[in-house]
Amino acid sequence: MNKEFAKMCYFARLKTGLSVKNASELLNICERQLNYYESGQKNIPDDIVAKMTKIYVNPELGYEYLRQTQTGQELALPAINMNGISSRTLQLRVSIRKVIDVLNKLDIIACDDVIEQKELDIFVDCMKQIQLLSGACVGIRLFQPIKKIRTAENSTDLINNTLINF
Repeated sequence: MNKEFAKMCYFARLKTGLSVKNASELLNICERQLNYYESGQKNIPDDIVAKMTKIYVNPELGYEYLRQTQTGQELALPAINMNGISSRTLQLRVSIRKVIDVLNKLDIIACDDVIEQKELDIFVDCMKQIQLLSGACVGIRLFQPIKKIRTAENSTDLINNTLINF
């Protein structure tokens, strides 16, 4: 993967309230290996990313991991806003407004079932706005309230690793 994804894993662990020691035990890897992963020195295997996603209660990790793979790129998975719920909601509202603005243009282009060369640039712009809306929707869907894990050395908050499913 890349250093940005490694940093994302590091911050996801911190957000959950786990030390390197606790996280490595839960992931069933040694602390040094986790340090290598979080610093971007080694690629994180699929199974470890899956465990991190569950243990850190952070579905964005799994999504971003998939998005950066060849398959994710072929599927054109949209980038998502990984900030708080208010930022994600605002992005969704702005994206909806922009898509509403381009719908009339899209109607005119698509009404004859043909996209002519002169319409192509406008059509591509419409698709970009729809892609941004898609990313905003996924960002809202993947949002999880911050949950910290209780460990022997860390008695913060609650342990509730259930994802909100719809």
